[in-house]
Amino acid sequence: MIYSRLRWHYAIRMLLILITVGYLVYLIPLFGISVLTLLILCLLIFQIFQLLHIIERPQRDMVRFFQAIEYSDFSQTFSFSSKDKSLQPLRTAFDRVIEAFQKTRSEKEAHFRYLQTIVQHIGVGIIVFKEDGKIDLVNPLAKKILGMPQLKHIDQLRILERNLPTRVRQLESGERTQIQIQKSESGDTAMLSLYATRFILQNEPLTLISVQNIQSELEEKELEAWQNLIRVLTHEIMNSITPIASLASTANRLLGNASTDLEKYPEIRESVQDVSQAITTIESRSQGLLKFVESYRKLTRIPKPEFEIVPIRELFNRVVPLMQTKFDERGIRFTQSIEPETLEITADLNLVEQVLINLLQNALDWAGTKPDGEALLSAGMGNAGRPIVQIIDNGPGIQKEALEKIFIPFFTTKPDGSGIGLSLSRQIMQLHHGSISVISEPGRNTVFTLKF
Repeated sequence: MIYSRLRWHYAIRMLLILITVGYLVYLIPLFGISVLTLLILCLLIFQIFQLLHIIERPQRDMVRFFQAIEYSDFSQTFSFSSKDKSLQPLRTAFDRVIEAFQKTRSEKEAHFRYLQTIVQHIGVGIIVFKEDGKIDLVNPLAKKILGMPQLKHIDQLRILERNLPTRVRQLESGERTQIQIQKSESGDTAMLSLYATRFILQNEPLTLISVQNIQSELEEKELEAWQNLIRVLTHEIMNSITPIASLASTANRLLGNASTDLEKYPEIRESVQDVSQAITTIESRSQGLLKFVESYRKLTRIPKPEFEIVPIRELFNRVVPLMQTKFDERGIRFTQSIEPETLEITADLNLVEQVLINLLQNALDWAGTKPDGEALLSAGMGNAGRPIVQIIDNGPGIQKEALEKIFIPFFTTKPDGSGIGLSLSRQIMQLHHGSISVISEPGRNTVFTLKF
């Protein structure tokens, strides 16, 4: 249809040119170079120019059409005037193609925005990087997990762990690994689970890394394992020690009742006294062991928190008077600060109070080893906008080897410690959906941080 109209249009133009040429050939021999022949010659030139212009017009439109496709400029239109009716079908076809491209592009953009929204809100950290290490895509959760607000290149991960960029690059498609890091901003330790997928997009190799922080899950599983172990051990120990303590008490009482009869048998008096002393020792140690085991059973008997909105000032007012006297007796400077004063947390007041007492007792014990001991109890807003409470002391600090173990039940760095205070504190913070972490510089200070 398009070419049929153009063909007739060109044929009519050519016919008019031929008629003009014929007329000009007829007049020149009769009149020579005259005004009439010059006018007809000018008319011929005009007709040829018009024909060339009409021939070039669809070519120009086609060039503009293909350039629009090449540069994805789908804002182009191919409107026609009343003088260009012969090109109307061609330009209409161009406009239809452009509209089809516009529709396809809009659908692709909608799909892209849809996928981008999913990636931004998905519950897994996503990092996509090229072969040269340049980050092509990273979602907010990945930045939050890594504690890095800006992530442009995979080598930036060296801040978290020196060999982390190399280990990430070496991950094969479908391979999963776990890496422990320490966030540069907060100092928190985190166990990351990384899963790699390699693919090619537009002839460019890309690597997708999914990142998950499984630290809390590991802590929960570890704590659950310890609780099960403690539950079994204390049950067996209690079942064994309780009858021993009871029998020892009964035997000691019987010997006491029979002490008057020993006057008749002086030859066995000394032996009976030795037996009585041994039974007393057995009873005493059995009772001591029962109390020791009972203290560990606290780890399996933490009550469910009763949450309420607690002003930090009220919490400090309950804890500080209990500990201030102890700090004063040891000559330790004890201070407190709250910023802002109206700071509040959602917590079980009694349980959190127990956590602070445990940590302040540790600060008292370690700061007391220095003549200029100091301790600070402070509260404020953390980097993530969450309330935090910190207990800081300038004691000898904690060695790096011990830092990884201090929250494990039974582990202690104190000669007379039981190893349950920090473990109990961590369990209470987990029940509050929070966390407890520690940073220590040996010889300088130790900082315990509670995040709610």
